[in-house]
Amino acid sequence: MAPPAVVLLNPLAALGRAGELRRPVADWLAHHAPGVPLLSAASVTEARARLSILAPRTRIVLIGGDGTLHAMLPALLKGGLRVGLVPAGRRNEVACSLHLDQLDWRQALLHALHAPTAAVDIGLIETDATVLHFAGLVRVEADQPLSLWIDQHRVALARPVLRLRLCNATPPPADRDAPERIAPVLIDDALLHLLDEPQRPLWQRLLHPAAQPPARPALRIRIEAAQPMPLLIDGEPQPATRQIRAELLPGALQMTGSHVPTLDPHRLSDTTW
Repeated sequence: MAPPAVVLLNPLAALGRAGELRRPVADWLAHHAPGVPLLSAASVTEARARLSILAPRTRIVLIGGDGTLHAMLPALLKGGLRVGLVPAGRRNEVACSLHLDQLDWRQALLHALHAPTAAVDIGLIETDATVLHFAGLVRVEADQPLSLWIDQHRVALARPVLRLRLCNATPPPADRDAPERIAPVLIDDALLHLLDEPQRPLWQRLLHPAAQPPARPALRIRIEAAQPMPLLIDGEPQPATRQIRAELLPGALQMTGSHVPTLDPHRLSDTTW
């Protein structure tokens, strides 16, 4: 028997607009997926607690944005849960990287419940204040001289950098009216990419592929500055920090999306499964 599925709606996503989906989603589930519960939590702590009691490999459908996924990562990773996304937040960059942003919520929900899952990478970042996982990207407001190390080796910056994006997924264009052509950042390529504000790649391979022998030390990146650097992690503001340490956890989470070759989400139009 297939592991059960649970739908978790973040009613605060998109400044509360995601809460408007509660009744339509409940009606859709009652008609198309009876027995699949719809959960809604008043806080991150409550939501994590609900996920913590689920069996490993339970499929969790998250209705929200990057911040919702970011907040649930500790419970998802600890519980070995599988994830489907229904983009409904202010920032849906992970969903965009998985080509789910072109689906309406019914198609996205159908896909999240039934599509196969495959491994995606998750980032781990340490600042002066905390240690957090991230799924999409970290935005750093540098605007000052930076010191950069890759795998304990000092790297000289060729030019001043005002802003950095540490990417595990493709960020939106810096200028939506005149987007630059940049290579996509794949969420399952076992690579962490560093882009400056115009999204020119500074380095394409910051971390080694997952295929490297386990005995080999993982490559890491460290950024230091004299003054605290403001930053956003998966769209969520974090305390400014003078130091950032980041590494990749290749294949740490199972998710649905266009990275799974057996199903193209763009072909999902029948919502009567």
